[in-house]
Amino acid sequence: MRTPLPTYAQVAELPAQITRSVPPAFIDENGHMNIGRYLELGGHALWRRCLRDFGMDESYIPDRGMSTFTAEHHIQYFTELLEGEDVSVRVRLLGRSEKILHTVALIVNESQHRIACTVEAIVVHIDMTRRRATPFPDDVAALLDTALKADDLAWPAPVSGAMGIRRGA
Repeated sequence: MRTPLPTYAQVAELPAQITRSVPPAFIDENGHMNIGRYLELGGHALWRRCLRDFGMDESYIPDRGMSTFTAEHHIQYFTELLEGEDVSVRVRLLGRSEKILHTVALIVNESQHRIACTVEAIVVHIDMTRRRATPFPDDVAALLDTALKADDLAWPAPVSGAMGIRRGA
């Protein structure tokens, strides 16, 4: 069951990972932002949050031999984004296990103060040598736990109800 959408003021509690205007190159034949660009923005915003807040900086892959892979995502659209409109992307961490993150990226039409789309994702922490799931290192796990507490806001995250962290994952 889908969770109700938060207000613009509620979503603005989360820091923007991306802010930009919708360029002409993002527009499709229907005159609005192409569906692939929503996934691109959501994915890039999550990656930026990993870099900035979760201890997975630019050296994480080459020096520590670990990264994250998206295992599943669910996209919901609520309003169009048109050429020239301002957009922000805000990422909320919803839960984690020793190897898995559950997140939602909220893509906001800043020109209209409305949520345009959500990109909910299940992300797996990977050992790049073995190409298999591996537990988060202790330092990263501590940062994730801090982020989970910070993202435990008074309003429910707008999730699809179709995904989450399975027990034992």
